[in-house]
Amino acid sequence: MITISSPSMCLNDSRAAVTYRMDVTETVRPEATQRDIVDRVVAAAGTVSGGRIKNLILNAHGWPAWFQLGTGLSSSTMAPWSDVSGKVFKIWFRGCLVARIAGAHADRHEDGSTLRALGVTSGNGHAFVRAFARLTRCYVVAPTELQVSRQRTYPHGQMNTYEGLVLSYDPEGTITWRRRYPSVYGFDPDTRRATAPNDE
Repeated sequence: MITISSPSMCLNDSRAAVTYRMDVTETVRPEATQRDIVDRVVAAAGTVSGGRIKNLILNAHGWPAWFQLGTGLSSSTMAPWSDVSGKVFKIWFRGCLVARIAGAHADRHEDGSTLRALGVTSGNGHAFVRAFARLTRCYVVAPTELQVSRQRTYPHGQMNTYEGLVLSYDPEGTITWRRRYPSVYGFDPDTRRATAPNDE
C-alpha cells in the first residue's frame, strides 16, 4: 500500500476498475472535458489550507501517452491543466502504461508480446508525462507497465502499490526518481486479464 498525505484529492473515472478515497473524492463521467475536470481541481484547492492540494490522484485506464479521464487526456487535450500550477504539488497517474514508450521499443522487452496482444503499437508516454509535468508545474508520478487492481476499494488515503517500473518527473519534466516493483505476469489476451505476483 502507498499512503497519500493530506490535503489530497482523487478523481476516479467512472470506468476505472478501482475506487480510491482521499480528502476530496470525485467521480468523473465520460462526458467531462479536461476543462470541466481542471475546474473541479482548482475549486477543491481553494477549499484547503494554503490553497494547494498536496497530492492529486488521477485514477483511470491508461495507454502510452493517453489517459481515459473524462473525454480523454492526451497531448492535444492537456492545455487546461496549466491552471493547476501553484494549486497542486504532486499528481499521481493511477492506470496502465501512461509513461510507456511503445512501438519498436516495446518489442525489445519481455512484455512486448503482451503489449502487442493488447493492441499497443505506438505512443510516447515519456514525452507526454514530461510535457504534462512542465505544463502543470507539478511533480508527476506515472507507471510504464500494466497495473492490476486486487480490490475494488481501498481505505481512505491509501492506494495499492504499482506494478513494474514507475517514474517520477519534476516540474521541469526531468525524471528525478524511479522504482521498479514486481511486474504483472500471466496475461491472458482472451480475457484481457493480468495477474500480479502477490495475487492469490
